Amino acid sequence: MAKGKKRQKQNESKLIYIPFIALILVIVLFVGLSFRPSASAESAFTNLVKVSSTDYAPNGTTQVYLVSWYGCPYGATLSWPLYLALSHYGNISVEPHLSVAEPDIANGDPIPGLLFESFTPNSSVQFHFLYIYNQFLNATPSGEPLNGNGVQIGLNELESEAPSWVLNLVEEYQLNKTLVFYDNNQVPIAFGSQTPHLVTTLVISGPGGTWILLGYPKQLTPNQVVSINKDPAQILNEIRDGQIPSQMDQAYQTILQIIQKASGS
Repeated sequence: MAKGKKRQKQNESKLIYIPFIALILVIVLFVGLSFRPSASAESAFTNLVKVSSTDYAPNGTTQVYLVSWYGCPYGATLSWPLYLALSHYGNISVEPHLSVAEPDIANGDPIPGLLFESFTPNSSVQFHFLYIYNQFLNATPSGEPLNGNGVQIGLNELESEAPSWVLNLVEEYQLNKTLVFYDNNQVPIAFGSQTPHLVTTLVISGPGGTWILLGYPKQLTPNQVVSINKDPAQILNEIRDGQIPSQMDQAYQTILQIIQKASGS
């Protein structure tokens, strides 16, 4: 009888701890969920991410905005699949071009790319290209020096050339939602280099919603774009003849599918 009472007291003492253990588990779960990054914040860099079901495009159109700068290696990389995708929706004029050379991209070689010059739509898809810095990332195209304030100057340039919804998305995803490691610190992507600036951004919006991409499609790193040492004019002639490298083709198909989704088709 004494043993039974002793066992009962031991069981009761163990039960006392159950609410505390449950509380600890709830706290741990809550903390874990609170510090888990959202999918869009985690993957907007190198991924086309649907960031909203809102249609920002006017009058049933689909709006495609490229925000970049003349010498950007990311912009050069993105230009090829973007050119191929947009060729389905209008007449597009481009100029073969080389990016600046950056030591940590493509082994320090310039990236062959395209600069967009004009786009005449033959569908409801409209394309806008905004180059907000010069070739060497030390001034705006009009010659205003950055003087260490490239992010704000870039936002000012964008504000004068793009609708407010594009400005708001670029600002939100570059200054708040996309963080990178730079100089042993986690910083917004716009501040993730020796020269803080707005990075190349693709925004697509239409009846099907709104997508955003920072940098270049993950299927197409600069080293895989094409032969880095090839002349961009030669590459342009080759893809016009249907000679599209597999990585470039995969990235092009991704962009084309997103334009179709944004268009509601």
